[in-house]
Amino acid sequence: MDPVRPFGVLHLLPTLSMGGAELHVARLVAGWESGPTRPLVVAMHRGGPVEARLRATNVPVEVIGIQRAPIHRPLAALRDARALEAATLAIAVRHGVALVQTHLSDADWLGLRVGRRLRVPVVITCHDPHLLPQERAATDFRSKLRRFVQARLWRRADAFIAVGAEVVRAIEQVPGVDPARIRLIRSGFESKPLPTAAERTTFRARHAALIGDAHRDAHGEGAREAGGIVLAVGRLVENKGFHHLIDAFAQVAAQRPRARLWIAGDGPEHAALATRIERLGLASRILLLGMRDDVHELLACADLFATATRYEGLGLAAAEALDQGVPVVAFRVSGVEEVVEHERTGLLVPHAAVAALAAATLALLADPERRAAFASAARPSAQRFEIGAARAATLALYAELLRRPAR
Repeated sequence: MDPVRPFGVLHLLPTLSMGGAELHVARLVAGWESGPTRPLVVAMHRGGPVEARLRATNVPVEVIGIQRAPIHRPLAALRDARALEAATLAIAVRHGVALVQTHLSDADWLGLRVGRRLRVPVVITCHDPHLLPQERAATDFRSKLRRFVQARLWRRADAFIAVGAEVVRAIEQVPGVDPARIRLIRSGFESKPLPTAAERTTFRARHAALIGDAHRDAHGEGAREAGGIVLAVGRLVENKGFHHLIDAFAQVAAQRPRARLWIAGDGPEHAALATRIERLGLASRILLLGMRDDVHELLACADLFATATRYEGLGLAAAEALDQGVPVVAFRVSGVEEVVEHERTGLLVPHAAVAALAAATLALLADPERRAAFASAARPSAQRFEIGAARAATLALYAELLRRPAR
């Protein structure tokens, strides 16, 4: 197939929830009408908030809606797998798919099956350095079985995309994977213009209730009475480490009682985090804002961005903060240290070092000149991760694969 002419690409995901992989797909295919691909997004199990975002950019979306039965019900699991394969294959044929790209491990087996049936290239995209669900122990039977199946299946992939350097190293450990097929293509975000002074004033007026006294002058009451706003964004899941961030902020609030922590996002840890905040007596200082579509406005009001994640494929939430000139404090973990330049665009401390995270936050809140220096370097540094670079590299990989003879 001539890769210069428009060709169909099937992006296969388990769901269309508001996760990093799903948002990456939405960014990757945006503006497709002016490019060489005709994207199609297929969700195996269920839709989600990203579905509306895709449809708003005229990307065809199909939700199969089959939730595969667990492995301890093998006959039902096999039945569901066959139904998923038949449905996906029919969709791919109807749309004239020339290449399949999978996202998240639950989609890999299906993408490889469909690609083999159609005799088209298959690209496996890995968004996480942990290639198996982290709730399972490595010695668990299901984990061992999944690793075995994964190694057998992945040998058939035509290429792998790793969104970060640590992800590359993880893929290289899978038996049978040819390292020459792995491409480091960092996921990206959509850069926005910096807000003007007038826009900042508007945003701060709009969010005055959230800001409260955090930006009010101390009026001679001493540095102890100073405030500041710290913003965190992400799904409320254990891996994101919001419990560490809350504990660190408790130490910050003891030194800066007017400071506030905003946490934008939702997820299964919401109730536990709310209880933790209440127990610390910080319900007026740590605000759980839920899912937000105005994060760029919140960033315009914030003094710092914070993350306490255990790991990331690539820390795009931090990159988006840097893009808006907001310095970052974070644990030094995979995916984040690729984005945040220590002592240039933010401060990194050892993972799970809650006291060190609190100290870094206090140091920057107390030093506006240092924050300003970090902010001036932040946006140029973040531009490395603008989505345009990921699009170009992904299209180049597509063209290369489509020039090869069918495997």
